[in-house]
Amino acid sequence: MSVSNKFRGIRHSALALGVVLGLMTVGAYAADTPPAGQAAQPAMPTLSPEQMALMKDFQQTRQEIGALEQKLQGIEAEAYKKNPKLGKQRDGLRDSIKNAMSDKNFDAQSKYDELKAQVTKIQGMKENDPERAKEIQKFREGQQEFEQRQAKAFQDPKIQKQSEKLRNDVRAAMIKVDPKAKDMFKELDAKEKHMRDLQEKAMKMQSSEQAVPAPSK
Repeated sequence: MSVSNKFRGIRHSALALGVVLGLMTVGAYAADTPPAGQAAQPAMPTLSPEQMALMKDFQQTRQEIGALEQKLQGIEAEAYKKNPKLGKQRDGLRDSIKNAMSDKNFDAQSKYDELKAQVTKIQGMKENDPERAKEIQKFREGQQEFEQRQAKAFQDPKIQKQSEKLRNDVRAAMIKVDPKAKDMFKELDAKEKHMRDLQEKAMKMQSSEQAVPAPSK
């Protein structure tokens, strides 16, 4: 399993490990807004029936994953409440990530606070404010550096081990709180695998379309 796939499993399956880490991506704010000076993307081309079916399956699976995660979040909160040691583990992981991300020119916590403040500022600006696009672009640049450092931090075997242990401990505690969580985790893992399969299928579909030679004149 690649580091990225392992990280994805930790992030989603343990649910609020996004919340747990605290330093997970601040959020893809204004994802539909083009960067400053860049025109909006053209309309999507007409999709084939197979592409439409794949997109519908993807959207439905994503909604089902969201519903499962929502159910599990309450169980997770209760697990943390009943197991204070988990909170200490989570804080230790967060500190390890922050330390791995930081150096003499970059402080992870300060950057995270700065990015959150930028989001608040952007949300308070009017849509037609000419400075808004500049602020969004500035945010994206800061977020990109933050995420690159975060991804690099997760390449550290010690952090991977620490993350995996917390993931497993959180799951075990959740199952004790509510035994139904065990089946929910199995269902969640299966749906996440299905999502990855759909993504791979879409990429292969796109590659095969690009490989089709243009009709001769």
